[in-house]
Amino acid sequence: MAADRGIASAIENCYDAAFEFGRWPQALQNLADSLGTTSCVIRVRDDTHPFRSDQRNRTRPTPDSTEHAEFAALWLENIEGAPDPHPERAERLSKPAICFTVEDEITTPEERRFLPYYQEIAGPGHREWWAAACFPVKKRRWVLSMYRDARSGPFDPSAADHFLRVAPDLSRVISLAEKIWEISLDPTLAVLDQFNFGAALLDCHGRLTRCNEHADALLGSGLVVRHGHIHAADRESDSRLQRMISAAVSSPVDGSFLGKPEVITRDASFWLLAELVPMTAFVRDLFNGGDFLLCFTDLVRERAPSARLLGRAFQLTAAEARLACSLTAGDGIDAASARLAIGRETARTQLRAILAKTGTHRQAELTALLSRLRAP
Repeated sequence: MAADRGIASAIENCYDAAFEFGRWPQALQNLADSLGTTSCVIRVRDDTHPFRSDQRNRTRPTPDSTEHAEFAALWLENIEGAPDPHPERAERLSKPAICFTVEDEITTPEERRFLPYYQEIAGPGHREWWAAACFPVKKRRWVLSMYRDARSGPFDPSAADHFLRVAPDLSRVISLAEKIWEISLDPTLAVLDQFNFGAALLDCHGRLTRCNEHADALLGSGLVVRHGHIHAADRESDSRLQRMISAAVSSPVDGSFLGKPEVITRDASFWLLAELVPMTAFVRDLFNGGDFLLCFTDLVRERAPSARLLGRAFQLTAAEARLACSLTAGDGIDAASARLAIGRETARTQLRAILAKTGTHRQAELTALLSRLRAP
């Protein structure tokens, strides 16, 4: 039970870190300690993301635990001549989106005796054993990489449930944190009114206590407030929204609620995404109250949505989302296929899928729709 409390406390620290990046090192170290590891880091398997596995050309601080700093410095110093086998070999395993991988699945005992990484980095850095808990966040695959020294011993595949228990919460934490990372939110700006998306505070009964200007602007345009509760004007959308809120307020107070984003339909189009996350004690103090943060992403705002957001909103594949973004930039189908280095027929196949998923019928109609999302 003490271990469970330690993990729950560490997860709460991670929720706090989503709002204040400087809290990540200690939050992740608390998580590492509670899971029985020496240190840990959070990475994403996407070479275009700042938190990718290869940190040789880092552009910003990364979510690393405090005890990982010295090893990270050694890694950066020696990695050119001693490549890390974990990211590439883990990809080859083709495991499910949520999975647990240990060192023995990546390398053999013989390889660990002669591979430069183990002789020049892992051994001297006292991080001989590695394991990873993988979890998806909005079409990206994130990894909690965990390390142990030789004295602590290897990770046991049979302990997968122990380590994967944190995956649902980390998925929610990263989903929320990405909204803040994208706008480089400074700790001094971590107040509700400065969020660049619709945000509303709900109490433990699901009643609205406060919302920012972005959310307030949505009221009367797809959203309404009745008897102190936020509702969607569209009946089916409101049913989904109320189920999500009811599930949250009836969930245990240990933060175990895990709700998927819901699409709010306005004018028969996919325009609004709603996400609900529980508040920790730190964040309640930060916002001066509130039990849940209800976030709205408006696809009609002037700022153009990313391919990730388009993909999530319209259920597009990654390739379809990239093509949609290219069309948003004003490219025709030929220019878009050239820009994306795909065949013309492939682009046309993807375009037909995009038309079907967005409810449009012609390229001109789709372009007109996407042009409303383009930033000035």
